[in-house]
Amino acid sequence: MTDHPGTPVDRPAEPGRGSLVATLIGRGRGAASTRHTGGRLPSTRSDALQALALVVLVCLFLSWGLLGSLSTNQLAIDIAMFVALAYAFNVISGFTGYISFGQVVFFGLGAFATALLIIHLDVPWFLATLLGGAGAALLAVPIGAVMLRLQGIYFALGMFGLAYIVHLLLSQWDFTGGSTGLVVPGVIAQKPVLLGVTGVAVAAFAVNAFMARSSFGLRAMAVRDDEQVAAAMGVPTTRIKVLAFLLSAVFPAVVGGMVAYNRGFIDTSSVFNPAIDLQVIVLVLAGGIGTLWGPLIGAVLLTVVSDQLADSFPDYQLALFGLLVILVTILLPGGIVSVVNRWGWLRRAIVRGTADLPATTDLERELAAAHTPRADRRDGEELLVCTDVGVTFGGVQALRGVDFTVRRGETVFIIGANGAGKTTLFNAITGVVTPSSGSVVFDGRPVHKVPAHQLARRGLARTFQIPRPFASMTVWENVYLAALGGRHRRQAREQAAWVVRVLGLEEIRFAASDTLAVGHRRMVELGRALALGPSLILLDEVMAGMSDDELERVRDAIRRMPAFGVDAVAGIEHVIKAIVDLADEIVVMDRGARIISGEPNEILRHPEVIRAYLGTGGGLDAAAPAARDVQ
Repeated sequence: MTDHPGTPVDRPAEPGRGSLVATLIGRGRGAASTRHTGGRLPSTRSDALQALALVVLVCLFLSWGLLGSLSTNQLAIDIAMFVALAYAFNVISGFTGYISFGQVVFFGLGAFATALLIIHLDVPWFLATLLGGAGAALLAVPIGAVMLRLQGIYFALGMFGLAYIVHLLLSQWDFTGGSTGLVVPGVIAQKPVLLGVTGVAVAAFAVNAFMARSSFGLRAMAVRDDEQVAAAMGVPTTRIKVLAFLLSAVFPAVVGGMVAYNRGFIDTSSVFNPAIDLQVIVLVLAGGIGTLWGPLIGAVLLTVVSDQLADSFPDYQLALFGLLVILVTILLPGGIVSVVNRWGWLRRAIVRGTADLPATTDLERELAAAHTPRADRRDGEELLVCTDVGVTFGGVQALRGVDFTVRRGETVFIIGANGAGKTTLFNAITGVVTPSSGSVVFDGRPVHKVPAHQLARRGLARTFQIPRPFASMTVWENVYLAALGGRHRRQAREQAAWVVRVLGLEEIRFAASDTLAVGHRRMVELGRALALGPSLILLDEVMAGMSDDELERVRDAIRRMPAFGVDAVAGIEHVIKAIVDLADEIVVMDRGARIISGEPNEILRHPEVIRAYLGTGGGLDAAAPAARDVQ
């Protein structure tokens, strides 16, 4: 029940530049510490204290709202309403990274569903609100499946447009009261509604706590940080996004129904008001987007301040409130919660992190079954076959008729000048780009139109040319996330611990990955790929920018790939001295085509290779001494 690591707390994160969506997402990563020294931050005792603090706060809040005047009771309902709406927004926008300007559509649908059930079917108000929430959840699945195909500002505007369209349609329908609205019968029951809305707010907090500490939440955060890499790590991104969207839709719908009963009258202009969404966004940003306690802090403090400004300075309330929000945004880019994060409070616990790792021998014994190759898999069998692969970007031919085969038991490296098409070939193999011609077959099955996460779970892993660790996660979480693909949590934890041991990442496993040096980031990339337990691993310049110690550690890991359960390795590399004694075959590419392949001692002496890649006076004679130096 703690907030997530992002940029270091001793240097506040800067607001993102560019689009509003980038700014909002950047704000979600700026309220935590990178100085992770324990297995969990904070400790279990701190979690218990926070749970106790939440119970105390809820009891004090209800006492204040229930025992106060009617105006106090109504203010308490408004506060609880905005807390619930803020946490609903935080699920899809804070944890999953899809900034929504249209959550009000579910608020309005819940309000109308509740009102119609009460008016026409005489359903008790509390049951009607729950049915309205269930209806919103059902609608959220097809809506999310369509809208979440959009990204960035397009998703935000798409949701805004959806809310406007629903508003327009219902305002023209007599059954929903048209432009005149609906009168909800019964007494305005403020105290029961306060209890109900507070219960919804607590439930929304619990869902956010689940997002902050669970495997599902970790996958959602991976989508937020880098959706393409998340898919390559075995995360079913579409399913995760739709489920998060569903969770973010339920709470506004239930709260909308309760507010409709509380007010006794609704119309489309009031319940589909875009100002509700804008206010919620402001509250979440001020408190700390993507954190657990930020939405609560922002919603309570700013709602109370806004009410006090309205009472004391009615003519200047909006101007003063806007000035306050601007000051908070400038002075606290990580939100109000970032202030307490600086003292180590309210941080997110590292998901499944442990202070002590089992011994390597114990881990290898536990994982022996997972790392034992199938009896029917024999060295020399074709594992990856690329036939006449071509890729075109507009009028540019990035790949031209490339044939590329990797067999079980082989280590194959691709070399070539920058722009030769090496990374494009890997992207075509892993589904990042679609070949314009030819075919790619992995483990006997075509990869055409197979989602990236399914390829990863089938045993195809890769690293990226530019290291792309999940910025808001620790090294451990990066590795653990990949290990989760298709495994039970306990086995994934053992797999992650084993990879951390093998690659020597113990000392930095609780460091925030966005603070690491380039060499360490590449080690994290390799660790994630190994954690998938692949049969084929594609290494895209994994040894670039490494120190001699890191280089030798990676070379040793490549030598030991069969012991890791990896059937074959294909790599792209510019550090020739590091691969001459590792490669069974070297493939040379130039200008999008494969020009020659063979054993290292043949390829590096070939005149065409020397001309196209190594330059005159090079070749194996120049590369071999350097290779001996790193052995």
